[in-house]
Amino acid sequence: MASSNNNYTLPSHLDGDDARLNLQHDVFGLILGNKLLKSPVHKDFAGRVLDIGTGTGVWASEFAAAYPRSSAVGIDLYAPSITPVPENCTFRVLDAETSNWDLELENKFDIIHGRMFLFLLKDPNAMLDRCLNALQPGGTIEFQEMQHPYQTDDLTLAAQDTPTLRFARLHVEAAARCGYDRTVACRLPDALKHVGFHDVKVAHYKVPIGPWMESADMKLAGEKYMQCLRWGMLGFSRKVFTEGLGWTEQQVVEACLEVAYDLGNGKVYAPVIVVTGRKAGAEEYWVNDKNSPSV
Repeated sequence: MASSNNNYTLPSHLDGDDARLNLQHDVFGLILGNKLLKSPVHKDFAGRVLDIGTGTGVWASEFAAAYPRSSAVGIDLYAPSITPVPENCTFRVLDAETSNWDLELENKFDIIHGRMFLFLLKDPNAMLDRCLNALQPGGTIEFQEMQHPYQTDDLTLAAQDTPTLRFARLHVEAAARCGYDRTVACRLPDALKHVGFHDVKVAHYKVPIGPWMESADMKLAGEKYMQCLRWGMLGFSRKVFTEGLGWTEQQVVEACLEVAYDLGNGKVYAPVIVVTGRKAGAEEYWVNDKNSPSV
């Protein structure tokens, strides 16, 4: 999701970032067991779903195809170029931070989804308030967020302070100096409860950087995420490093090259947290399948 106030710190699909964003979508599919949501969804779901910061539109399009009785809406600063799109999927050009999207979009939503989104905002708590307002009573919210910086459970590797681990820490510091909290995901469960969501549930995942995990799916996820970083590292680091740390463009380029060579060195991973919540009110007939396990 981009912001029209020029504070957006990641490249968009207008910058030729479609391939990376779609690869990132594949990674989340692999860690979630080829599901679009951690939350159970009734097979006959016929409600309205909102994808905030839809990017290339692939998530909204796939949801609409999987649930043909539903109505999926994706919002972002730019219209996605994805084709073809199911008839029950539409896109709106809206700035999720500054527009009154929760009022402009007709009717309320039964599900709101956001991915890799909240850490890009100056005021994520305000966004949670707006999401609560935009949901139907009994509606479900789900955020799939990456928790920075990258981690390793290998104490020897951690002690070496590799280029990848060091750069990840610096990125958090640089973003913080620009007003962005890249660690917001760890506080998301409490934040959802604070604004009024009920039944908040949390699931934790590890996205490997490189094919070092044992399962075939996680090996593939690691390969894909490593490629995501190689394609996108400079784009999502340039602004925060130059403005937050005062680095020159050349310093950023050199640091990114060092990390690109180091990626896949050791068992480093990106923590992912999936947090779901429910707006109090009506029975969730269309959202939760009563025979499905809880999150």
